[in-house]
Parts: sequence; C-alpha cells; structure tokens
Amino acid sequence: MKLEMVDFKYNLSLTMSSSEDPEIEGVTAIFHDVSSLNLSGFGGGLTQFMDLVVTRIDRGLDRIRYELRDIEDEKISFYFFTFSVRDHKE
Repeated sequence: MKLEMVDFKYNLSLTMSSSEDPEIEGVTAIFHDVSSLNLSGFGGGLTQFMDLVVTRIDRGLDRIRYELRDIEDEKISFYFFTFSVRDHKE
C-alpha cells in the first residue's frame, strides 16, 4: 500500500496477490483522489482482505464517485473519484 499526494489530492496504490510475491503475480489498483481513508488491523506483515466491495456513490458529492469497503472484517474503507489497474505479468 502506498499513499501519495498529487496536486493536493491523494492517490492510493494497493497491490493485491494470492501469492507471497505480489511483484510477480500481483495486480495493483491505483485509486485517484482518495478521501476518508479508514484502516484497522494493519501491520506486522501481510494484510488479508476477504471481501472488498466497490459501490457507486450517487449523492452529488464533489470528487467522490465510489466507495471501497472490506465488508467482512472492516479492515479498510475509503472514497475515491476514479481508478486504474496494472497487471504485474506485463
């Protein structure tokens, strides 16, 4: 996980993999313009997510289009505007 500020907006890179070497077999999702980031149970090695869900937000909020949540263990949640994906097998 990596959080970076670009033009006073935060981008979050989240690398996910089912193997122990995510740089070889992983997928990285870059979430753009992240807000309201909530984390729980992180640290001490790998963090496992069981059920991540992305929901479209249609409330007319400025710079918020989606919400990502871990619905099983509530380890992560945040709002974001858009995203892109990079496959590590490229």
